[in-house]
Amino acid sequence: MRSTRNVLPFAAAFGVALTLFPTLPQQVAAQTEINVLVAPVTVSEGIDRRFGERIADEIRKSLERFPGYRPISKGDVEKALKQYSLDANAMTPIEWRQLATAMSAPLVMTGTASRGGGGVEVNVTFQDPRTGDALPTSAFSVADDRQHERAAQTIMTQLETGVEYGRRIAFCADYLASEQVQDAINNCNEALEYSPESTRARYLRGRAHMLAESWGTAAEDLESVVAADPSNTEALQSLAYTHAKLGNKDRSLELYREYLNFNPEDVDVRLNIAYELASAGGFAEAMAILQDGVARDPDNIPLLEYLGGVALSAGQSGGQVTDPAAIRTSVDAFEKVMAAKGDNLDPAMLTNVVNAYLLIEEYDDALAFSERALQMIENPPAASGESQNGEEPQTPAMSKEQLLAQVHAARANVFSRTDRYAQAADEFGKALRYNPDIENGHQRLAQFKLRAGDSQGAIADFRTAVTQGADSNQIADALFAQGYQDHFQKKQYRPAIDMFEVAAEFARAPDVSNRIHFFAAYGYYLQGTAIDNSNAQAEACAPARNALSTFQAALPHLNRAGNYEANSQGEIRNAVDVQVYRQEQIIKKSC
Repeated sequence: MRSTRNVLPFAAAFGVALTLFPTLPQQVAAQTEINVLVAPVTVSEGIDRRFGERIADEIRKSLERFPGYRPISKGDVEKALKQYSLDANAMTPIEWRQLATAMSAPLVMTGTASRGGGGVEVNVTFQDPRTGDALPTSAFSVADDRQHERAAQTIMTQLETGVEYGRRIAFCADYLASEQVQDAINNCNEALEYSPESTRARYLRGRAHMLAESWGTAAEDLESVVAADPSNTEALQSLAYTHAKLGNKDRSLELYREYLNFNPEDVDVRLNIAYELASAGGFAEAMAILQDGVARDPDNIPLLEYLGGVALSAGQSGGQVTDPAAIRTSVDAFEKVMAAKGDNLDPAMLTNVVNAYLLIEEYDDALAFSERALQMIENPPAASGESQNGEEPQTPAMSKEQLLAQVHAARANVFSRTDRYAQAADEFGKALRYNPDIENGHQRLAQFKLRAGDSQGAIADFRTAVTQGADSNQIADALFAQGYQDHFQKKQYRPAIDMFEVAAEFARAPDVSNRIHFFAAYGYYLQGTAIDNSNAQAEACAPARNALSTFQAALPHLNRAGNYEANSQGEIRNAVDVQVYRQEQIIKKSC
């Protein structure tokens, strides 16, 4: 069974589509002999039946001299007709194609002759019997049904043109396969000169433009292919991807759905479509494609697994929930995968479950799944042989240490969300030990420690973060913001001042430093005022001493506040001077 981690991106899958090009042009390019089954031209009433047979005889003679082609002899054809109990005079073009396939002929000629235009109109086709792809030919007229030689000459002239067209198509495909975009486009352009209506040439040229990321030009070619042949699944898929890259998600989804109408049960196709949509940012559209597949096959593990991942991405932005329903879809899908896989579950997927539960604030479930993930990472299923559910063993996308770090970091977020900061710091410390390269790792650990009341530990980690290249002004800003929001606005001045003091240590930019020192001074003033208010009646000695030292602590910060809120600074300074004098008088009287 297929893993969603093996869903090929467009670039990697590109070569696969090239194997679907017609066999004929590739063989022409290689100059190998191609067996051609020549069927008698079917004549309408009033035309000598021998006219069609004589054309076929002349074509076989000409092909004997035509480089790279060899006609199947008339005798061999008659033997095959007898073997399959077929009547040459009653066969349709489709039946001739089927016979050509049975005789391993890569090319079959069929045609009709009918009265018209004052003579006999002849219309023949050279086709690949397996794909139905045809070389470009056109109807022509001869004076009467005795001019079989002239008709054959015209057909051979058209075949020569068709062969040149086939060569250009083959060259275009070869250049496309080797990613030589301009050479591919040039050869497709030449093919279109031979056959302006060629959908194959336009399809290949469209794919070349896709490779060059010329999405608008690619869409023009591919739209013409789909308009001419709405059942061309290759073109449908390519055009859908192109519109996804252009941001035309509605059109892209419409085309993908048309494609899936032809292949509704093909899980690999559905997964690749979902991948392409998600890669272009169409997470909701990718979800819709996957959910349709799950509705058809509710127990399909690859579909459920990828749906879980896509829905998780669709439901959040920057770690914030934007679509709770999508997150719930993710959780439900992952739960079904876990129920089916049991101990063979990829531990990395469990971390997705943890994050999903975290986003929808189901913290107990998040912790329970994280514990299960840790156990599975430490004691993974056997790496050899085949798993119990028939899947081949998978190579982990991350190392054991990276997985452990990811799970411990997720657990830290859970504990942080539930205000258990000491446990959050402990979990994140473990994550850093397993993976020291976690982005902003020490800065994040310091934040947990700070909230847990471990100021010294937090400062140490902030300093480590700065030595590792963190922006000290960003750290200062983060500390200030936390102190202001968590404490200052709640009139918890003492803890706010403590955080401002730490923030001031890291501030290097004058504007950042001035602002932090201003609020530190203002915090000291407000804290001193609160102490004085509680001592207003008693005017006791100890509170006055405490208030005095608090007011005095505001002055050094005012001196370092620069021009930040200059008018307010003056008011604070005057108020501090008044309070210092007041507290000194209380101390003289009461101490």
